[in-house]
Amino acid sequence: MKNLIKINSKINENGSIDFKELNIDDFKEFDYYRIVNPITKEIFYNDNGKLKLIHNCHCYDIWGNNKSCDYCVSTNALVTNSTKKKLEQIDGNLFLARVFPIIFDDKTYVLELFQDIGDSYVKTENENLQLSQIVTQLNLLASKDSFSGLFSHGFMYNKIMEITRDNIMPVALLCMDIDNMKYINDNFGHYEGDVLIKKISDELIKLNSDNVFAARTGGDEFQVIFINYTKEMALDYSKPILDNLEKILIKDNYYASTSWAIEDRIKNQNAKELIESADSKMYKVKDIHHKN
Repeated sequence: MKNLIKINSKINENGSIDFKELNIDDFKEFDYYRIVNPITKEIFYNDNGKLKLIHNCHCYDIWGNNKSCDYCVSTNALVTNSTKKKLEQIDGNLFLARVFPIIFDDKTYVLELFQDIGDSYVKTENENLQLSQIVTQLNLLASKDSFSGLFSHGFMYNKIMEITRDNIMPVALLCMDIDNMKYINDNFGHYEGDVLIKKISDELIKLNSDNVFAARTGGDEFQVIFINYTKEMALDYSKPILDNLEKILIKDNYYASTSWAIEDRIKNQNAKELIESADSKMYKVKDIHHKN
């Protein structure tokens, strides 16, 4: 279990963690832990209240990958500032991973806890393959927003972050927001608001492909990342769907609309900067719709 630290003892009564007092005795139900920065993919350990970097390794190495995970549960936990769980297979054993953000010196990291729930269950190569496929399918489900069926906020942020590390291929990002959502909820009820979100999601999900990923990133907020697409290519690809979202009948002859903008990624622009740029353009469109 390379770069995992063995645990054997007790948890604090209130369940909280004072990071500077974190030690291997904090979580009795888990077998191993590690501290990661899911943005930089670095691994750390606690040395008497100080974080020490483990050199020459990445957090994804433990899964036998040569690249970042397609769905990084730790990035999801970091972005949403919440606890997440995930199944993983390590050295033929099945582990439950529980991850949550921790703060040290005003910087946020993620604590990953691992519990062996397979008890060396995998006996043969065939069983190992089957279990690997099951874990992959379960984690794919975990990468989705359960209500809309689109990808989750955490998945999308991780995908954008990974793609923007590469300055070679073009990338375009679409940000979308439903207009007058509060008015719709207040006047037609939250049920109609939910129906509207589902209608929009059902259209956006049609865009998904090997290089296009649509996500619900908030209550009425959506993003679509186009990998190896210019803005013009992304507009051409998504135009039929976007046309369908121009006017959406709610009830009583009231039509909802969406505001959206697509932004090209410029050279050396990171994930946060790309999202902020596309968001800014989208809100300018939203302001125009509001004034009209």
